[in-house]
Amino acid sequence: MPEEINGPQPRDLGLNFPAVDGMRSSTASAKLVLAAAVRSVDPQFAGRIEDDAADWRMSYPTVFEELTRVEAVSTDGGLRVAAAGLQAAHDHFVFVTEDGDRPLAGIGTAGVELETEKISGSAAHAGRLTVPYEGELLHGSGLLRQLDDWVARGITEPSFADAVGEVVRHPEWLELSDRTFALVGAGAAMGPFAQLMRWGATVAAVDLPRPEVWQRLTAVAESSAGSMLMPVRRGSAAPADAAGANLLTEVGAVSDWLGTVPGPVTIGNYGYADGALFVRLSMAFELLVRQLSEHRDDLSLAYLATPSDAFLVPEDAVDMARRRRRRLTPASLAARAVNLGSRGAYFKENYGDLLDTPLGRYGLVNAFIVEQGQNYALAKRLQRWRMLRSRAEGLITSVHVAPPTRTQSVHKNPAMEQRQRLGTKIGLEAFDAPTSQALGAAILVHDLRNPASPSNPSVKLAHPHEAFMFAANPGGRWRTPYDPSSSLPVLRQLDRLPLLGGRR
Repeated sequence: MPEEINGPQPRDLGLNFPAVDGMRSSTASAKLVLAAAVRSVDPQFAGRIEDDAADWRMSYPTVFEELTRVEAVSTDGGLRVAAAGLQAAHDHFVFVTEDGDRPLAGIGTAGVELETEKISGSAAHAGRLTVPYEGELLHGSGLLRQLDDWVARGITEPSFADAVGEVVRHPEWLELSDRTFALVGAGAAMGPFAQLMRWGATVAAVDLPRPEVWQRLTAVAESSAGSMLMPVRRGSAAPADAAGANLLTEVGAVSDWLGTVPGPVTIGNYGYADGALFVRLSMAFELLVRQLSEHRDDLSLAYLATPSDAFLVPEDAVDMARRRRRRLTPASLAARAVNLGSRGAYFKENYGDLLDTPLGRYGLVNAFIVEQGQNYALAKRLQRWRMLRSRAEGLITSVHVAPPTRTQSVHKNPAMEQRQRLGTKIGLEAFDAPTSQALGAAILVHDLRNPASPSNPSVKLAHPHEAFMFAANPGGRWRTPYDPSSSLPVLRQLDRLPLLGGRR
């Protein structure tokens, strides 16, 4: 929502939306960036975005779905959209100082200098992949069986099981003392910090200057086989109490600091913030990548993609969803009856027609959750564009569609908590955070160690968006028979009936 401006406020400082007529509007910025992204490929669509008079909070999923269709037309077209969108964002966003708005070009350290405090652990290296799941610690053949089960139930894509299975079979890949991981949002619930430290990595940790965060990270580091590099204010009398940096206001200082850490460096964005702050954070990371790329030639990138987005999906996923819908089970027959009785309003089919592109046939899933908001969608699309561009420019880019996860940030919203709980009725699965962390870290290791991974730009893809299909774990969303947005209203009503085991 727009905010009235009476001079720069502390919350405005740093990377931000520009001020237009005394307001900072995330909606206006989103429309400008999206229209600029598609203008050279589909000028009519660009015009519709600019002229859209609908409630953006409700209409954005349709716009982002059409954006995905436009990106799907060709390799060149998709990459042009990504490049144009990122450039438009870079030109549009500003850096707010006490003296007003400044363009992002040339943003420096603003007098802030960071130096390194190193914390090293003395624990033995963890020599195998272990994944906590439903009260068990899975490894070896037990983990491989669980991977097969997830694939059979349509929870994960087969390539996800293949990639994690390769890590199980190659425990030597987990020796990470030769690499540095720069983790933005090192303390995030979905981040791989703890796993990478167990495997002996050097982690350059970036997080807010909050003592409780750094106390927690330090405790993990001291009990690990790895080393943590902390950014601290130069000249601090007590470095441990001065650790951290705010990427929104100190992106230049963080870039200078990360330019000094040993390489090769994999930089990953795991930070999250609510609402418009998430867009600002994603743009700050985008600026950080641009600045680091000018000074380092040993970078690789890592992101977690959200399952709550619009994606091209393999034709096999569509086939499985349709087969499951045709099964004659009590649940499927009941869903079919509700669908007919509601004239198609409830328990809709998960997919329409396949997309026939010059590069192949794909399904298109629109998995947006309106409650997460339009700012969340824009922030994640900026991240996707960066991955597409970086891979095209020759960087290893590890992108992993992470599963729905029971994190504090999700469950503080009662509607989101209920959605995850009821999703099990239509074949969806949400994971606990430690499970998602371990699996995500395994995919990252696979992508860096296996030269045949699609994260490697030398591996030819039929379509650039296949980078998002590989090793995806959307929690069953791609292979469920029913569109959840048309199913959950009925399930919510049933959830209120105590005789059916629901909650009052």
